[in-house]
Amino acid sequence: MEIRIERREEYSSRRLAAEMLAAAAKTDPENIRFYRGKNGKPLSDLPYFFNCSHSGEYVACAVSHREIGVDLERVRPVHARLLRTLTDREKAWLESLPREEWDRAFLRLWTMKESWIKCRSGVVWEYKQCNFVEENGVLSVKPKGYNFTFPATPEGYVLTVCEKE
Repeated sequence: MEIRIERREEYSSRRLAAEMLAAAAKTDPENIRFYRGKNGKPLSDLPYFFNCSHSGEYVACAVSHREIGVDLERVRPVHARLLRTLTDREKAWLESLPREEWDRAFLRLWTMKESWIKCRSGVVWEYKQCNFVEENGVLSVKPKGYNFTFPATPEGYVLTVCEKE
């Protein structure tokens, strides 16, 4: 799996994906054909999966031989209405944290859910179909059949990559 984060002023999602896919396939970016799959998921004519996300000043992209989903979020105040995307257990975990940690913690949960949905070519109302649970002070992040990674990001951002096993 290859992951890159670039500044949006220099890269569009399409350009970044094309460069990364071309490098993986050892071809020119102009030779890649993009199309939309189930629920609008972007795909290419190459034997690779990719997914991109952008937020604030950055765009992130991951390329893999397996199905993949990516979500990048700039840490910012979270509106209370977004808490409805969490399960009861996730809300309880979030509420157990000091208030000053809520925005980053919520956005970590959000990026896990969003990357999982994107990996599966799912739809937005599936947020409550997976439950991320805290165990022994650490968030357990493994719905069956999926791996999650949390690559380093620029200051003030969170990024989750979900890859099918």
